[in-house]
Amino acid sequence: MKKIGESFKGIVFGFLLLIGGIILLWWNEGNNVRNLKTTAEMSKSYIDVSSEVVKPENEGKLVATSGPLLNEQELVDTTFNVKQVTPILRRVVEVYQWVEQSDTDSETNETTYTYKKEWSNTIINSSSFAKAGHDNPTEKPYDDEYYTSTEVKVGAFTLSSNQVDDLSMEGVYANYDEETINGLGYKIAGKYVTNSADPANPQIGDARISFVYNNSTEISVLAVQTGNSFTDFVSKAGKTINRIMDGKHSGAEMIEVIKKENKMLKWGLRVAGAFMIIASIAIMLKPISVTAGYVPVLGSVVGSAVGLIAVILGLAISLVVIAIAWVRFRPVLGISLLVVVAALIVLLVMRGKKKKAEAPAPVEYAPYSEAKPAESVAPTVQETPVEPVTPTEPTDNNQNNMQI
Repeated sequence: MKKIGESFKGIVFGFLLLIGGIILLWWNEGNNVRNLKTTAEMSKSYIDVSSEVVKPENEGKLVATSGPLLNEQELVDTTFNVKQVTPILRRVVEVYQWVEQSDTDSETNETTYTYKKEWSNTIINSSSFAKAGHDNPTEKPYDDEYYTSTEVKVGAFTLSSNQVDDLSMEGVYANYDEETINGLGYKIAGKYVTNSADPANPQIGDARISFVYNNSTEISVLAVQTGNSFTDFVSKAGKTINRIMDGKHSGAEMIEVIKKENKMLKWGLRVAGAFMIIASIAIMLKPISVTAGYVPVLGSVVGSAVGLIAVILGLAISLVVIAIAWVRFRPVLGISLLVVVAALIVLLVMRGKKKKAEAPAPVEYAPYSEAKPAESVAPTVQETPVEPVTPTEPTDNNQNNMQI
């Protein structure tokens, strides 16, 4: 009975999950429409410009440009004596910690906890772990640090601070000063500095530190030209674009990349929303499968049926939400699709009726009965009545003959 009670408690969570899935699907369709309108607007308004010179006539326009990434400033982490000429440098501090994982059996509703060790950039709170004996440190020995140059350019243009923050971090620092590192009680292990006694076999609480930086040589920008720098492009649909990409790209190529990213986001959120709705229905129907589970054979059958119902109903609700959202955000397309669907349904119904009307009438057969053997009947012979013969008187000749 405890399982049944817990399954009923989950109905509230399932309902909230259902609402969340519907909201996500609705927002996603609206966001997709805004993205489509934004990329269409950008495709019509952007201009490709050279980064070698800033032209005043392009002021306030959406421009696409590419060129060499220029920076002369050396960034320094004084603690570890790390020096690098780069637009952006980051110190990453990780700690070796316990990670708790849980797995709940759908049949017994029992939860099993397992623990593994891994490096993490954030401190994992072990006080909430289900089992004792897996204690993590409460703080990192050093904080993460972030350093940026004050002036970074692409050709004649100066990047804004937000654009510098968006630069890639593909460079990995490995030119450590051994004397400085050893003086801090650390040792060099490839791209890391660590306080592990044995870097190949770290212990809980050990730390490792690495540095990453931007090593781009050429970049491309898609943004609004403002003076000799850039600001955000805000579309009529309310979307903001200010894009930095590694390498040399035209405006059309950058917009195409944005379109592909938007498409991936759209389908990713559609799948996520549908999954939330399916899961919510499964949770709300769980009391049925749990109750049936007390009957050995019936439990598995009902559980499979409930799962199938959750999938079918969840997909149906998801499609309905998406269809209604299309009518709201894309009325012409949404209504057109609904009209087409309705026309197809009517056509199928009429075609079915027509086929039924044209079908030949079924042949009616007499009820089957076992044939009885024919009785033997004697052939009927019609007798012709024979009239009695009247004796005639003998003639004289006959009399004479008789007398002789």
